[in-house]
Amino acid sequence: MKTLIVATALLAGLSAPVSAEEQASCEQIASIANSIMTAHQNGTPLAVMMGITKGNELLQTITVEAYEGVRYSTKQIQDGQIAEFRDRWYMWCFKDKKS
Repeated sequence: MKTLIVATALLAGLSAPVSAEEQASCEQIASIANSIMTAHQNGTPLAVMMGITKGNELLQTITVEAYEGVRYSTKQIQDGQIAEFRDRWYMWCFKDKKS
């Protein structure tokens, strides 16, 4: 664990910083992705989610991607899928801000 923390700190020092505003934006996107995948895993119909995200291309893209994934019945697996989806969107946003 200590090795991971040290490696993370070293890698963070080698990269160009992302502003607090950009990081907050990525955190919002990750939070939205988390909510959308949670809705999917809980059985909310796609039509309902598409209605909620109507008019926002990014949110509709996130919704479509979430609903293309499998819906699991086991809470532990659902939680893992939700976290993975959230982190994937955070990573996408973070990389987009760095380029």
